[in-house]
Amino acid sequence: MATLHARNFPDDVYERLRSSAEEDKRSIGAQAAALLAAALADRDQRRRGMPQMKPRFPTFREQFVMRAEQLVLRAQYHCRQVGSPEVTPAHVLLAMLEDPVLAPALERKGITETAVRAVLPSGPPRKGPAPISAEARQMLENALVQSLAL
Repeated sequence: MATLHARNFPDDVYERLRSSAEEDKRSIGAQAAALLAAALADRDQRRRGMPQMKPRFPTFREQFVMRAEQLVLRAQYHCRQVGSPEVTPAHVLLAMLEDPVLAPALERKGITETAVRAVLPSGPPRKGPAPISAEARQMLENALVQSLAL
């Protein structure tokens, strides 16, 4: 693979690239390569007279579902670590406290990792998948309904 060195980026462009890379969970170099490839593909389409395709951004619901899936996976991890028989709302809260966007809002309401861990049963770490309790499912469904209402 060829190497491309870019220098003297204006600060505002570099900051936008860094922020974009962070949102897409890529390195700055990988993000620059992806954006450059997309721009060149658009340019090729214009040159051939092909109509340009508008980028499709995920809907709010799709974004919510993607984030919720990540939270559930983290909650299942916490459930296995403490040896709980199923994922409870407390496990979901632990996962939420790891999220840089959600954590400050929870902490402002007095929900801390220490307080949540205090209500979790302890036992040997479990193996295999952790089922999700009805209460945790209801919690996630309520969050979706409230988010859609906003």
